[in-house]
Order: sequence, then structure tokens, then C-alpha cells
Amino acid sequence: MTPTRSRLPRASAAPGRSRTARVPAVEDDTRGRRRISLDGKTFLIYQVYFDETSKRHLDPLYTPYRNARLDPFFESSIVADLLAARHQRAADYFGVFSWKFAAKIPLGSRAILARIQRGDSWTDVYSFFGRIAERRVWPLAEQKHPGILHAASVLMRRLGIDVDLAQLEAPIIYQNHFLCRSTLYERFGHELLAPALRAMRDTDDTELQSLIQQDSTYRDPRVPISQMMAVFGRPHFCLHPFICERLFTTWLAINPSVRVRHIWRGRFVEVENIRYEPEMVRSTTA
Repeated sequence: MTPTRSRLPRASAAPGRSRTARVPAVEDDTRGRRRISLDGKTFLIYQVYFDETSKRHLDPLYTPYRNARLDPFFESSIVADLLAARHQRAADYFGVFSWKFAAKIPLGSRAILARIQRGDSWTDVYSFFGRIAERRVWPLAEQKHPGILHAASVLMRRLGIDVDLAQLEAPIIYQNHFLCRSTLYERFGHELLAPALRAMRDTDDTELQSLIQQDSTYRDPRVPISQMMAVFGRPHFCLHPFICERLFTTWLAINPSVRVRHIWRGRFVEVENIRYEPEMVRSTTA
């Protein structure tokens, strides 16, 4: 299969910007991956879906990834699998987004690339949570998911990581919605994500299992109890995915030299509430 290239329509320059926006090039490789090139950087962004309905929400520049299984760790298991298979080495920056990305952060791929292009060239991580002022991720999580701070602290001890999660400060990033230099993403997978998943899958560790199987207090009326039983073995959402989505932020706190730039200062909300967020309204029309 010969790699192919396609061109997107030229993005409009932002008001007040003298720099001419370049058009990203997209190359489909022999493994079905779409590698985006812009200003000397390359990006590989997977977007996870699970059926034909969710597939309709995918961004055309991202590489589709059909999730054939659902486990308690949600997309974090997919991230770990992709990193183990070294997919991140196909580009300078790597990311794995949910099919719900646009409903949470209403920026299309072209808008994201334009914001990256307008900024500096030395950033290690690009993300989308610039409005969140609180930097103590685990106390913030405890407010939504009582018991998660203690569960995560026990997990860190299992991993031999000596850190006080109650005092840990870092840039807040949720839902695996970030782009990271591939070399650093690989380090995160090796140093924290993969070991954490192994520890949380260890059924012989009854103390940790009891802690992570607590009711997270998250509710989604669209998910029947039968499905939660199939995924978690409990009639509620357990803490597994909520711990996982905070692991990258925790890794950033442990590695403060990693440079983060939020390229959007809004906050994630459901798409029907966009009209209440001026930054979101602007971003969808930019």
C-alpha cells in the first residue's frame, strides 16, 4: 500500500496575527495511520470509537481505533496497548482521544493545529484545560469521588512512588485529552501507566481491590446496571477510570521539567451547554 497525501483547505489566519497559517499535510501509512505534518512537526492522534454511531463523531484527520472490548480502565487500556506496540514512535507528538472529544472540547483538528502553530515550538505537552485554576488534582478528585485519594495513595505505595497526593500540584489534564512528545509519552507509559494498570489488575491484592471497587458516585442514566456489572462486576462505576485519567497529571507533577501549554482556556462541558461558554462559542466559529 503506497502512502497517500491529502491537503486540507487553508485555515484562516486569526485576527491580529501576521503569521500566515500553513496547511497541514496528511499521510496515510501502510498501517492505516494518518500522520499529520505541519511546520516540521508530525502528529499521530488516535480517536477511539465503539460502534457506527460513535464512528460518525470522529475527526477526519485522526486515526480511527475501534474498541472491541470495554474494561474498567476505559481508554487507558488502549493507550497502554498502543504505547506497548510503539505506535507513538511514528510521529513527534502522540495522542489518544475519545470519540466524545468534540462534545467536551469543541475544537476540530484544524483549529487545534492552528493554535499549536501560533504558539512556541518547544512545548512538550499541548492540552485544553487552561481555565482550571486549582492544581491539586487529587483533593479536587476527592470532592467528586470520595475515597479516590486514599485508593490512589495506596496505589502509589504499591508502585514505590513516594509522593503525598494530597499536596501534589500539577497542570490539570483530564480524559487523556492531550498531545505529548512521543518520547515523553513513552516514558509516562513505562514509568507510571503500565505499572499502575498491572497493580490494579492484581486480584491477589485484596486491599487495593477493595479500595478501587468503591462506588465512585458517578452517575450516567444511559448506562444500565447490567452493563456496569459486566464491566466492573459491581452495580456502579468503580474508581478505576477516574484514577487512570489523573495518572498523567500525577506524572507531570513528578516530572516538573516537562513543559505544558494549554491551547484552550475553556472548560469541558456537554455540547448543548456551549452557548453558556463564550470561549467555546468563539472556538466553534474560528
